[in-house]
Amino acid sequence: MNEPISAPVPERRLFRKVAVLMGGPSSERDVSIESGKSVAAALREAGYDASEVLVGRDRRFELPAGTEAVFPALHGEWGEDGGAQAELEAMGLPYVGCRPDAARVSFDKTLTREAFARAGVPIPRGGTFFPPAGGAAWAPPAPLPLVVKPPRQGSSVGVSIVREEAQWAPAVEEALRYGPDVVVEEFIPGREWTVPLLGDGEPLPVVEIRPRTGWYDFGAKYSDDAGTEYVFPEDSADPAERALCERARAVAVAAYRAVGGRDFGRVDLRVAPDGGVFALENNAIPGCTAHSLLPKAAARAGVPFSALCARLVEGAS
Repeated sequence: MNEPISAPVPERRLFRKVAVLMGGPSSERDVSIESGKSVAAALREAGYDASEVLVGRDRRFELPAGTEAVFPALHGEWGEDGGAQAELEAMGLPYVGCRPDAARVSFDKTLTREAFARAGVPIPRGGTFFPPAGGAAWAPPAPLPLVVKPPRQGSSVGVSIVREEAQWAPAVEEALRYGPDVVVEEFIPGREWTVPLLGDGEPLPVVEIRPRTGWYDFGAKYSDDAGTEYVFPEDSADPAERALCERARAVAVAAYRAVGGRDFGRVDLRVAPDGGVFALENNAIPGCTAHSLLPKAAARAGVPFSALCARLVEGAS
């Protein structure tokens, strides 16, 4: 991307009083609270009357009187699976992010894979399985290495990379903690890239994630920023690298649109050594913490976080 993304704060704003939902019932509750506080602070910096609204583990919340729009900074169950969005639509309130049906597809990795496949978006080989309890008697369905993950979790919760036989049963057991089914995919060696998107598919700069040890798990995402290097491969002078970025953006846009992305999202990719680009998932409500990739990419495009949040709120519908 050669030109910076524009994210103007309108002179005449549609909304002034904005509620930022955070917390909720999921395993990502603490991350959601951190994201919500960051978003609310950014909106106040942009001149909005922004309130932090803590959603209980029972999914209950109370909006301040006069709320005109809602920014759901809710990660995981109920926040990203369409539950919160359906409730906000029933209340008749404009909100940031995709519709309930698109959120449900984005949150469920099985439905995401199906949507990507229908749209011709390249994905790793694999599928969804219902293994016996514990999984100890279930043999790997394909040669190792494999990735094992619960279909309906985010932030790499419950995800394992299985490189040797002894790791298989514990990985299955970990994924089964979150539901009766597991997604098993071939492990794509190579590079970990992500593309945040705005609107109906406007890509922000490609970000390459380079964890210094292991892989980009929950700890690396939220508590080990110093141990992870973030690179913008579009800065490369190598024409082949820039062409690869162009291909990655095209895959990300197709993936985002395949699941009905709206307002914002982030498509995670694997880039194989031969240049193959594979879509893993679309994050319908990407993280907005100090460690998060959406703010990093927006800043690289010349968009301060306050201006980005203002743009998102003004697009609420």
